[in-house]
Amino acid sequence: MKLPAMDWRQFRPLKRLRALYPGGGASAKATSADAPPLRLFSAAELARPAAVLIVLALLLVGSAMAVIFSAYQYRILFNQHQNLVANWDELQVEWGQLVLEESAWAANNRIEQIASKRLAMLVPGPGMIEIVRHEP
Repeated sequence: MKLPAMDWRQFRPLKRLRALYPGGGASAKATSADAPPLRLFSAAELARPAAVLIVLALLLVGSAMAVIFSAYQYRILFNQHQNLVANWDELQVEWGQLVLEESAWAANNRIEQIASKRLAMLVPGPGMIEIVRHEP
């Protein structure tokens, strides 16, 4: 397979360098006629790109600061969340203990013992039970 022939005349880095820096010798004089003369930019022409560059740099720094601040806020909120989850777990354990205690205090045999000791109540016998019917 044969590669296509390249035109190497288009690649002339020395000619371009000599055009950028005129007065560099006898060969520069020969090529300076081919290249247009260089002109210097005025301060007014450089002010707008410099202002755009400064604004972009400030926006970049501001964006970086916003990222740092949001990461800091995330860490604070995550720490608070972890503390609240730990507190919630402790409250769940305490709630379970209170439910067990309530079921122990409300057990039927305990209620019966307290009623018989403190209030002198007795379990009614079958002859003492009366059924009342409400008929309109």
